[in-house]
Amino acid sequence: MKKILLILGAAMLLSLTSKAQTAVNFTVPTCAGVSYDLYAELNAGKVVVIGWTMPCGSCVLPLKTTYNVVQSYQSSHPGMVEMLLVDDYANTPCASIDLWANSNGMTNTRRFSNNAIKMMDYGSTGMPKVVVVGGPDKQVYYNANNAVDHVALQAAINQAISIITSNREQKSDELLVQLYPNPTYGQTTIELNIKTPGQYHFYIYDNSGKVQMQFTESYVSTGRFTKHLPTEQLKPGVYLLQIVSEQGTASQKISILK
Repeated sequence: MKKILLILGAAMLLSLTSKAQTAVNFTVPTCAGVSYDLYAELNAGKVVVIGWTMPCGSCVLPLKTTYNVVQSYQSSHPGMVEMLLVDDYANTPCASIDLWANSNGMTNTRRFSNNAIKMMDYGSTGMPKVVVVGGPDKQVYYNANNAVDHVALQAAINQAISIITSNREQKSDELLVQLYPNPTYGQTTIELNIKTPGQYHFYIYDNSGKVQMQFTESYVSTGRFTKHLPTEQLKPGVYLLQIVSEQGTASQKISILK
């Protein structure tokens, strides 16, 4: 009997650990009525910071700290790090969540009141609770209850950014990215061999990892895909083109001449 209890206890611990290490997907509308797919955001190279609130007075300081850390990346990595504000048990109307967020200076956030976004997917509850997820493996880099350590939070976001950036140089053989001309003066052409139809995201990064250009093709069908890309706005130098989709991630360097 004792052995059985130990085995069950170990299984429960393993279950909680696995939940705490991998983000759980959800596709739900925001309080603004816009559909949000967590995995789609992560596949596009985003770092997502999720904060659960009642909302309550004791939640303000930890979540405002979280918000300030997230906002500190908007100059160096615009649009790459985003924050979600989620009602703890989806029993607070969106109007109240919006009022609480705006009143406490957390304006650049996506808000939710939906029971598909669960704290227990990350092991335990907190008030507030904050997690950081990102990367191709949908990894959890930070998981805190009741208080937020801004140094640890920043370190977790930096780690996620580093892993995402390092994966940008991994190519998908199926996509067969071709760029011509390369080097280019004012325009280059992208050619892809599409085997998996769907949405494709395109990003151009400079050497510091900052997004200089981005665009999305909402639906690309199978076969040869060609896109003419104007590059006049880019300064001379070497950039990295990344294409992200369900088919895979492909990257190739672009040299811009003037």
